[in-house]
Amino acid sequence: MLGAGAVLLALSGIGAARPFEDASFVAIRPAEDVLRTIAAPIANLVTNFGDIRALTSENERLRTENERLAAELTRLQGDASQLADLQRLLDVKQALADQTFLSGRVVASEPNNLRQVVAIDRGKSDGVRPGMPVVSEGKTLVGTVSKVDSNHAWVTLMTDIDSAVSAQDLESQAAGVVSGGYDRRLTMGFVAGDAMVREGDTIVTSGLGGSYPPGLVVGRVTAVNGQPQELFRRIAVEPLASMSRLNTVLIMTSFSRSRIPLP
Repeated sequence: MLGAGAVLLALSGIGAARPFEDASFVAIRPAEDVLRTIAAPIANLVTNFGDIRALTSENERLRTENERLAAELTRLQGDASQLADLQRLLDVKQALADQTFLSGRVVASEPNNLRQVVAIDRGKSDGVRPGMPVVSEGKTLVGTVSKVDSNHAWVTLMTDIDSAVSAQDLESQAAGVVSGGYDRRLTMGFVAGDAMVREGDTIVTSGLGGSYPPGLVVGRVTAVNGQPQELFRRIAVEPLASMSRLNTVLIMTSFSRSRIPLP
């Protein structure tokens, strides 16, 4: 072996080994081409893997940005809806600007949990009369003056079982009657089955029957029960006035109840 190597080295020195080198190059080249063919996809795969990682990172960034924009859009839509609600309430309050109110302080409540009645420190001497509507400081309906003494009066809250208020949905104009219950919750009944009442709608007094002026805010719809094909639907309403935390109320002294006689 060493002797053959020496001979090739000697021949290379004088150029005699070139035929052997050319022959070896020719023999090796097909194998080199095969290796290059095999290696090319691997090289491309490595390059593509780097591109895929970059694309994955970019997609993640875009997904995060899309989520942020979607959340911002939802917030802005909520702000717009809230602004519209506040504008409607402002319109209602401005409609009551010509009414006269007398403030009163809640001094007692009915000890019987079955009744929702409170006493205020205003009475006949202050011009208070039965049937006058009573509202919160935010001008949302609380109840009605039901009994009057010289220096104080009793107010039956609209959550009382005997309370009934003709009302309508401010958005759809659907009419009904809001009544209290033993659970101290409000229900709007006799609402047409096909009425387009939705959660979040504002319920106001309709003025029908003459017991309340129109436009007093009663509460907000929290649930709509029943199907459109039914004759009537029952609407759960949450009063905007906090009945359990009444301290100061406003008696609408400019309003006189008018009973409309039946035909």
